[in-house]
Amino acid sequence: MTKNIFALIVFNLLTAIVYGQFKNVQINAFGHTEYALKQKHQNLNSFFSLGEHDIFTQAKITKRISFLGEVTVKFDPFSSTKFAVGLERALIKFNLNSKNSIIVGKIHTPVNYWNDVYHHGRVFFPVISRPLSFKYFVPIHTTGLQFQGQNIGKYKFGYDFLVGNSINSTDVFEEGFTPAIAAAFHFKPINGMRIGAAYYYDYMEENGYGAHSGHQHSGSHSMYTGPLYYHTACFSLAIFRNKYEVLNEFSFNLTHTDTLGTSYNFSNFIYLGYIIKEVHVPYILFDFISVDVNDLHSMPNERIKLCVGYKHIFSYLINIKFQLEYESSFTTFLNPTSHMNTLGFNMQLAYGF
Repeated sequence: MTKNIFALIVFNLLTAIVYGQFKNVQINAFGHTEYALKQKHQNLNSFFSLGEHDIFTQAKITKRISFLGEVTVKFDPFSSTKFAVGLERALIKFNLNSKNSIIVGKIHTPVNYWNDVYHHGRVFFPVISRPLSFKYFVPIHTTGLQFQGQNIGKYKFGYDFLVGNSINSTDVFEEGFTPAIAAAFHFKPINGMRIGAAYYYDYMEENGYGAHSGHQHSGSHSMYTGPLYYHTACFSLAIFRNKYEVLNEFSFNLTHTDTLGTSYNFSNFIYLGYIIKEVHVPYILFDFISVDVNDLHSMPNERIKLCVGYKHIFSYLINIKFQLEYESSFTTFLNPTSHMNTLGFNMQLAYGF
């Protein structure tokens, strides 16, 4: 609870300072509510849920300096209040010129299109939830220093280089000298298209998981001895045109421990949508992930998710999505191995103002 209070106090102070002294401030709020009908084996569950709610602040401090902050509130069964406050982003951006900048603070790690473009407001997601790779391979946040370039040259080349705290750090402290690094580039050959690739490296000491471990893990370093070497490479293809939408997110993850050696993990997310009269968007998605049996960081398993969906756009800031889902999961983390098939129907009302 102390962490939640600290995050809320820091964000409110930053917002108050910026809002009180500068008129060029924009504050938005986003949220979503969901309904789910799921069948696992012989169990059938039907329920509504209150989703993550997000306060998003942007401010122009000077001609070259700007601020961005993002705080979320979501259900947390382990909290005394049953809700948790998270400081998702708090950064200062220094524009060196019209194309290049330096960013300092807590940042979305620039490893793929999804993490670069979408924040926590579900109203902007093309589907109901993030790709499966975000639970396993994608380090969602990093606190550190980022060098960024955007829209350079004819093909609008962009780059990011980031050095910051490791996945197993907190927002305020990290033991040892083991910074994580990320390097990424992308280009936009035509309007509505972005192609990019990224690489992320981390060296994790045996000191637990902290604020940046947005992905799933085994939960105990006692399963292996020595450090963990963590590599992730990502490739993104995004096409968002007037009539159709395509998003492919591919991830290759390699981890190494002294206990079981090297593991090789893969994931791929494909979304295809077709826009009818700027309001109706039927779509399909395929999501696959494979975590090697040697991996002692993430839970070894294979998951396949297939969805047919429909999104109705009331306006830029409110939409409703419906998804029919089938998921097959084969887990090798526990002995004996287990296989589970899940059928489901999801509905999400996402909004912002």
